[in-house]
Amino acid sequence: MEQVVFFCLFVGVGSTLVLDLWVLLVKKVLGIPPTNWGVVGRWLKGIAAGRFVADTTDDSKITLTEKSLGWSFHYIIGVVYAALILIIYGVEFISNPALAPVIFVGVVLSTIAGLGILMPGLGAGFFGRLLPNKTATYVYLVVAHAIFAGGQFAFSILYC
Repeated sequence: MEQVVFFCLFVGVGSTLVLDLWVLLVKKVLGIPPTNWGVVGRWLKGIAAGRFVADTTDDSKITLTEKSLGWSFHYIIGVVYAALILIIYGVEFISNPALAPVIFVGVVLSTIAGLGILMPGLGAGFFGRLLPNKTATYVYLVVAHAIFAGGQFAFSILYC
């Protein structure tokens, strides 16, 4: 069990860090702003209060608590995705990493979750239907999650 926990922490945090480094590079090169994890934290606080969709008109300053909650959520979700690989494909993955599981979990499931849970929660509608440039958003999300999956695979190899 200890090996499973350490694997999930190592792969989850490591792959999320890879994603964050990618996002910083994209911001520097292309000027595309990263996810505002403070807004995500505000949304999560709203869920606790029974509001499942963020108030997009709330322009008050993001608090340190909201930022901390959002960033913590981001990294916890990375760990959860590492655990999902093991739940779906078995703990044998730890000693024998393969690409198919990380593609399914790291690209497919994480992209669908972003489009089907996070985007509606942040007020962009299901699958970002309210966004002005859905195609660019989809491409960005798939590429970012492919980078995340690459991080999952790399850290899985490093772990075994």
